[in-house]
Amino acid sequence: MKTSYENALKAMNNTSTSFCAAKWYNVSIWLGNGRTASCHHPLAHKIPDEELAKDASALHNTEFKKKQRKMMLEGERPPECSYCWTAEDASGGNREGVYSDRVYQTARYTDEEIAALKDIPWDKNVNPKTVEICFDNLCNLACSYCNSEFSSTWSKDISTNGPYKDMETFGGKTYRQDGSLAMPFGNKNEGNIYVKRFFDWFPEIKDGLFELRVSGGEPSRSPSFWHLLDVCENEKFDFAVNSNLIMEDSRLQKLIAASKKFKKFEIYTSAECYGPLQDFVRDGFEWDVWEKNMFALNKEDSVTTVNIMMTISALSVWGVAEFLEKIVQWRKSTRPDQFYMSLNILRFPSFQSVNIIEQQYKDILAERIENTLDKIKDVLRPWEINQITRLTKYLKNVTKSQEDNDELGKKLTDFKNFTQQYSVRRDMPIEKHFTAEMLNWYNTI
Repeated sequence: MKTSYENALKAMNNTSTSFCAAKWYNVSIWLGNGRTASCHHPLAHKIPDEELAKDASALHNTEFKKKQRKMMLEGERPPECSYCWTAEDASGGNREGVYSDRVYQTARYTDEEIAALKDIPWDKNVNPKTVEICFDNLCNLACSYCNSEFSSTWSKDISTNGPYKDMETFGGKTYRQDGSLAMPFGNKNEGNIYVKRFFDWFPEIKDGLFELRVSGGEPSRSPSFWHLLDVCENEKFDFAVNSNLIMEDSRLQKLIAASKKFKKFEIYTSAECYGPLQDFVRDGFEWDVWEKNMFALNKEDSVTTVNIMMTISALSVWGVAEFLEKIVQWRKSTRPDQFYMSLNILRFPSFQSVNIIEQQYKDILAERIENTLDKIKDVLRPWEINQITRLTKYLKNVTKSQEDNDELGKKLTDFKNFTQQYSVRRDMPIEKHFTAEMLNWYNTI
């Protein structure tokens, strides 16, 4: 963290009430199909071919994004940033202990770096300081909230078994696709101009980078990921990998060897609950392999931190309270200063959002999570407490995210249709994987 959250908020408000430094200094790029966003919350937009042909930095500095920057400088809320606007409105605005992600994103930079953005032209190209890239959709898992665009295993499922039937919402239609349109260059990225332009651009930006993160798919399955590691040596920027960690020991050891090339090397992995429900939420997940590999990385001196990212959906939220306690137990038996967690509220597909759950159940879940927080908060970091608090406020106060245009009835129908078909295809009977309380709600749909 380059500045405190309080100082970041002051610096943001000195520019405008809708300002976020991530719009300039942060970028997420999906190189498999040429899409970009200022962070992982807004829906990604297509990188125009004509802009990329002129300048490789169009991977980040698209004309569309520059217009969003202009809105922020003028105090307008870009609609694409609704994740933060919803969180802020639900909790009464940004204040100590309950910050939205734009505060966290901005706090990654210095006061001087934040202030500088106020005085440069809105349409000026800016080199990012924190970059997240996905090379392709190669992945050995097919999680419930994922789809064929981000998982080759999902793609294989739909290619083999056909599209999901009777899906009506915007997100539901995603499960009719096998991913071939979303991945025009195939899994091997043959002839992918976006990957080529990234490696053209990389020497220009790497000396000014604070962090480079690779996501997927599963990065360790991607040849482009290993090529990136090959061209890196004694780098000054932090390197992070979003990995499911379901891998054999030879691949894990190769990852550990690569960790020695960077000043800091961080692992971000995902889980939300445990037991049968976790198996259902993240199909292909192997608990024993994941836990073994996570602890093996945590013990390595060259691995700076291991971070568990929780995706909070209508499926996983029922096990969150218990999983938080599990993480705290692990923390006590590991290197605690290198073991973190985060909670990310799912918005897409909307039919898997927690907003489809009846309020009486959401209130019960919120209270349970609050009670758990009271028991474990002494061993949590401030931002972890904040994210848990943000979730409970979201459960209590939000009924629909700002960008969600789907009717509740259609979302509930899609949820039921999806889970029934998913459970059959993955050979995971609902009654054996859902908790009793979850089944009670599910059977009311």
